[in-house]
Amino acid sequence: MEENKPFYDKKSLKNFKSKKILDLAAAKTKIFRIKGRGKTAGLCHGGFDLLHPGHIRHFESAKKLCDCLFVSVTSDRFVSKLKGNGRPIFTDKLRAYAVAGIEFVDYVVISDFKTGVEVIRLLRPSYYIKGPDYIDKNDMALKEEISAINSVGGAIKYTNDPKFSTTKIIKYIKEHFD
Repeated sequence: MEENKPFYDKKSLKNFKSKKILDLAAAKTKIFRIKGRGKTAGLCHGGFDLLHPGHIRHFESAKKLCDCLFVSVTSDRFVSKLKGNGRPIFTDKLRAYAVAGIEFVDYVVISDFKTGVEVIRLLRPSYYIKGPDYIDKNDMALKEEISAINSVGGAIKYTNDPKFSTTKIIKYIKEHFD
């Protein structure tokens, strides 16, 4: 395989669509309506590259914390900046499609933002939902996300699921398979 060439046919990407995938403006309107009916909207945010059981379990737990679960999938350019060469493995459209296929997820957006801060400020969810590995995490990005959810009248919530790591899964594959 040539370097930087995808292992899939780019022309086939048009076949991967879901009514659950919304643009940010449509998601903002949906959340406004959901909250207007006295319901809660939760938001999970991440790269979700190489979807694995940990992601699915996280979405299942997150859905239990809200009436309607939105997932923000980070765009290709920011996943590449954060994770390095060769990432993401799947394009943001394919990652969004995969996430949309999970029964616990109500809606998916692709966000062209480095962190969840901007998407929180734009969508204004009731809850911003992170995994348990973030409970005692003391980093600036998380503090900014917590500040953002508080500033829109929402709250941070955490799931209590086992931790999986896409990066560690990829490392394991590289080390154990040719």
